Amino acid sequence: VLPVTLLSGFLGAGKTTLLQHILKNKQNLRCAVIVNDMAELNIDAELVKKNSILQKEEKLLEMQNGCICCTLREDLLIEIAELAKSNTFDYLIIESTGISEPMQVAETFTFALAEEDEGDNNDMTNNSEEGNTSASPLVSLQNIARLDTCVTVIDAVNFFSV
Repeated sequence: VLPVTLLSGFLGAGKTTLLQHILKNKQNLRCAVIVNDMAELNIDAELVKKNSILQKEEKLLEMQNGCICCTLREDLLIEIAELAKSNTFDYLIIESTGISEPMQVAETFTFALAEEDEGDNNDMTNNSEEGNTSASPLVSLQNIARLDTCVTVIDAVNFFSV
């Protein structure tokens, strides 16, 4: 089971700085990183790449033009499942956009995955509810990846002015 850390916090709070620190001090763990940014250009992912923190056996996935707590939620589910099933990584770190809701991202780990069959079926829903009993069996994301830690970064200087 792949352990996952979710980094969240307001825009400019220091999530990417913390992520860079974690990756520089990962103690020989093979880490995968998912960086979500609402902008068309994923600035946070570019910062991580530019600092050459990731080693060649590590992976950076960019999810942009949407929020992983709503519009990109299914994409996040699929990416986590693929990373976990690959058995290539010891740890996954997700840096969410500054406007995402960490609770909604955390809920993703309670969703069911449709087992892959010959067709490319990536539905997150159980088709048997609609009377389709030939649907693939569903497996929970919790069986292959677990939310290990939720970290919310706050900007202490501006915390009381919000």
